[in-house]
Amino acid sequence: MSLREMGAVLEGYAPLGRLLREDPMLVGQHYKSEIQAGADVLLALTSDTMPRALAHVGMAFRAAALTRCAVELAIEAAHAADRKVVVAGVLGNRWIESMVAERIAEEWSMHAVRLAASGCELIVARGLARAASAPVNLARIARAAAVVSAGATRLPTWALLELDEAHETPDGEALEGCAAAAMEAGAQVLLLEVPRVEVALEALKRVVATCPGAKVGVLLGAGAGAEGGGERSSIEVWVSAAKSILSEGARVLGGGPGTTARYVAALSRALHEGH
Repeated sequence: MSLREMGAVLEGYAPLGRLLREDPMLVGQHYKSEIQAGADVLLALTSDTMPRALAHVGMAFRAAALTRCAVELAIEAAHAADRKVVVAGVLGNRWIESMVAERIAEEWSMHAVRLAASGCELIVARGLARAASAPVNLARIARAAAVVSAGATRLPTWALLELDEAHETPDGEALEGCAAAAMEAGAQVLLLEVPRVEVALEALKRVVATCPGAKVGVLLGAGAGAEGGGERSSIEVWVSAAKSILSEGARVLGGGPGTTARYVAALSRALHEGH
C-alpha cells in the first residue's frame, strides 16, 4: 500500500514532516509494509525533516526531533524483519527551491550528521526544486550532496537523479554531466528515477558509456505498467519491465513515482522465483 492508500494527507508544504508529527504510527505501518513487500533498503521519510522544509509550516525547530523519529521508526521496523534491511536517510528535497551553494552545504551537512546520529547506514542524496528566479545546476548539487554526506558522516552515499522522457533533469541538464559529477564526488551508486522502461534502458547505456564501472540503479515509475488493463495487469507489465532493466546491468531496482508496496512485492516474488 502507499501512504495515500493508508489514509495519509500528502498535500501542501512538508507533508511528510507533518505526517511524522501528527501520525507517527502510520509512518511505522508504512515502513512495515515496505519490508513485508520485500524491500532490502528502507528509505526513512527524512526529505521533509530538513529545517528549510519545516520552516514552511512553522516547525523548523522540530527538525532534529522529527528526523530522529523518522529514522528510529524505520530502524524498529528493520530490526523486526527476518532478514537484513538497510535503513537509508534521504538528503535533499524535490520541492524546496534552491539556495546559494554555501547554504546548501551548511544545511545538508547538518542534516547528514543528524541522519547518521539517528542510526542511518546509508544516505540517498537528491537535488532540489528549480527556483523561479535562478536555475539549478543539478550536477553541482549532486556533487555537493555526495561531498557533504561523505565528509560529514563517512556513510556510503547514493546519488538520486530524476530524469524525464528526454533523459534530462528537471532543469534541462544532460544526464552525462550529472552522472559524472556525482561519481567524481564519490557516490557509490547512481540511482536513476525514470518514468518508463525505455528511458531507463537508454539512460543505463549512456551512464555506462560516460562512467565505466559505475554501479547504476533504477527507480521505475508506474508509467511502465499497462494502461486500461487493471492494477494486476499494470503490475505484471511493470515487473516484466523491471526485470529487463536488471538484465541490462542495473545493480539496484525499486519503485518510482506511482508505485506501491504491491509493485515491490510482485517484483520480489518474481526475482526470488527466477533467481
